[in-house]
Amino acid sequence: MKDDSGADPGSGRAAFDRLGSDHLLVLALTLLIGGSVIALVGQNTAARAGPAIVLSLLLAAAGTAPLLFCLREVMRRMPGGAGLPAALLDVCGPRPAAVLLGLLLLDLLATLAGAAQSGAHHLYATVSALGQPPQRWLPMPLAAALGLLPVGVAAMLRPRRAVRLACVLLSVKLGVGLLLVLLAARYVHYGNWVPWMPSSTGPHRFGLGGVVAAAVPLLGVFASAGLLLGMAPRVQQPHRQLTRVGGGAALVAMLMLMGLAALQSGLVQFAALDSTRPLSVAVQGVPHLQWMLPLLPLAGWAGLVALQVVVLLLMMDLLPALWRRSGGGADDRDPGRVTLAFGVAALAMLLVPWLPEREVLPPGFGALPVLAVLCLGLLRPYPQVPPRRVAMIRLLAPLAALLCLAPLARQILPWLG
Repeated sequence: MKDDSGADPGSGRAAFDRLGSDHLLVLALTLLIGGSVIALVGQNTAARAGPAIVLSLLLAAAGTAPLLFCLREVMRRMPGGAGLPAALLDVCGPRPAAVLLGLLLLDLLATLAGAAQSGAHHLYATVSALGQPPQRWLPMPLAAALGLLPVGVAAMLRPRRAVRLACVLLSVKLGVGLLLVLLAARYVHYGNWVPWMPSSTGPHRFGLGGVVAAAVPLLGVFASAGLLLGMAPRVQQPHRQLTRVGGGAALVAMLMLMGLAALQSGLVQFAALDSTRPLSVAVQGVPHLQWMLPLLPLAGWAGLVALQVVVLLLMMDLLPALWRRSGGGADDRDPGRVTLAFGVAALAMLLVPWLPEREVLPPGFGALPVLAVLCLGLLRPYPQVPPRRVAMIRLLAPLAALLCLAPLARQILPWLG
């Protein structure tokens, strides 16, 4: 990958530290589609939107526009691309910033452990599809814990090299998805798309209300592009590169997910897609595509490993802010980084057996409140801001915060009631 950040390739440490737009695109796409988002799409297709889930994806992607505008303003107000911890400190002070940062790190840790657990399930599904059930000789928690070891080693690489590794893994997932679309398109039965928007059967079930309800959890996935803010110190022009790449990644992810959502709802009746692996369910009904059944969970595993690498990279950049190191920062290959990488991996290993089995999505319960706070922080007076931009901020900052908190509220309210 070529570094377009402006760093001189021969300038020593800068050549390793700086990330270009191509690296950021890999990070953003991994956050958006590296997890189990296609399972979330399938479940919302079956329970809420039907084939009109593509409209939910469009609404969710469009909902990231106010957030990206606000993040651009946050970066404009932070000198030298200080990054997420400094932005929180500036908005809410030391103690609230430490609490929010700690909540975000816990969220990232839970995502790391959950991705390891889900990755082990995908590997089990791959091996089982080949006729070799591995449960007898490798317990699931042990497989998940062992899967974190290579991720910890990958996190000790220079950031650009670790991003290249994530790019290779993500390419496996995207390649299998593209192959499936090319081969399965001829087997789509257009009758499965009728009715395209089923009539409403209750609150938030089908109809226009169901489409909007399905867009809310998907919005939480697309909002995870805001976590690129954690990489701001490694980018030369963060207020431009981060928002452009975040918007481009949201558009690309939306189009990819639309294609896969339309494909799987065209292969089977949409009610059958309420599964943790809806693409496998859709392919099982096509005899000529049975040979792809081992490849689909393998692609899911590759995406989850890429997500683990990216999440661990984010944690490596955010953790030092808890003890507020001064100065220019340490070399990425020093023992401190090695200790952090293996310490976080060890914590995730200990957490794996206690996690419930679930679909792994980008960080949410810690990331979304952080992004909402940053958006609301823009409402404070700031000198030398043109009146037209002040009006845009006053309009879009509360909207962006509301859109960030809506998916979180959707998760919490069922627990309360």
